[in-house]
Amino acid sequence: MELDRNLWLLFAVGIVGVVSLQLIMPLFPLFLDSHGASEMEISYVISLSSLATTVLMIPVGFLMERVGKKRMLLIGLLIWTATPVFIGSARTWRTAAPLYMVFNLADVFIGPTRMTMISEYATPESQATVFGIMSMDWAVGGIVSPPLSGLLAERSGWGLPFQVAAIVMALSLVPALMIKEKAGATKEERVSALKIFRREHLASISLFFLFACALSTGQSVVSMMIPIFLKNQMELPLSSIGLFFTGSSFLSLLGQVPGGWLADRYGRKRVILAFLLPIPLIFGALAMASDWVVMLVLYSLFAGCLSMMGSASLALMSDSFPSELKGPAFSVRLTGFRMGSIVGPLLGGYLYSSYSPKSPFIAAALLFLTAIPLVYLIKEKPKQTF
Repeated sequence: MELDRNLWLLFAVGIVGVVSLQLIMPLFPLFLDSHGASEMEISYVISLSSLATTVLMIPVGFLMERVGKKRMLLIGLLIWTATPVFIGSARTWRTAAPLYMVFNLADVFIGPTRMTMISEYATPESQATVFGIMSMDWAVGGIVSPPLSGLLAERSGWGLPFQVAAIVMALSLVPALMIKEKAGATKEERVSALKIFRREHLASISLFFLFACALSTGQSVVSMMIPIFLKNQMELPLSSIGLFFTGSSFLSLLGQVPGGWLADRYGRKRVILAFLLPIPLIFGALAMASDWVVMLVLYSLFAGCLSMMGSASLALMSDSFPSELKGPAFSVRLTGFRMGSIVGPLLGGYLYSSYSPKSPFIAAALLFLTAIPLVYLIKEKPKQTF
């Protein structure tokens, strides 16, 4: 399989960009904690930053063809480049909160645009495999950046990881500028974006939205609380907490391409269900674990399952809609993910502080259980022979 030149450039943008993002995002709850924020206040900050993104995700996604995909990508990268230095220099968590909201707005421009461009440049018979390759960036960044971020914060304070993140993100502009964008959509195609909500597509897009929302809520109810849990309950230093995310990202990296290949060969839904079904059991085991090494193994298994079904999920959505509706469809899907990232942190913070530090794991298990029937309801197109 030979990748298009633009796919290689998008892959380079992703690798460099995610190395930068992972210097900030996994340990950001601890940054707020070091500035005096409580568990509930941390959940408010993260949920509010997702709320602003959620509100704008669909409208901005509908403007993709009008503004231009490359321009949308560059706008998002510029936001991610400019804001980290200001966040890192904030003296209180209340000052950092609105800056982090602006930082998160970049995903409105980058998320749907990048997915749509990947879908455009990949051939139909290898689409899930290509999504798997392109999704490796998040795992690579997760291996390299969190321990580096923790080490820099321990030795030089929180300002340095954010400064390094800004410098690294600026490098992602180079391959982004080299991308050659395909011809823009016609006026008729731009108007047709609203067809995503017509009756013939409404059931499918609603199921994809709910599926994304269930997965994201289940993931974020835990992901925000894990660094705080490891620091307060397991008493791990920042560098070790960073290594925890490295371990889980390693299995995520290993799962991306095989998951896509399996989805192309055996079917999207079959692969999604095969790796979705064990996740509630994994979170049930996490709720009972008392050793951080056991937790690392279990959380890594969760990350591996999630990565194995991720590219299959993207390909299933891409197969379900015509080319002129892929951008709006991906925007709706990402809105579902953002809805989950609003509810999840609030639920996780409430359960952690009001009930038990382990209760978010039980909630995550139940949320992933709700996603299983949604997959069964999604209609998969018959596998084509090329």
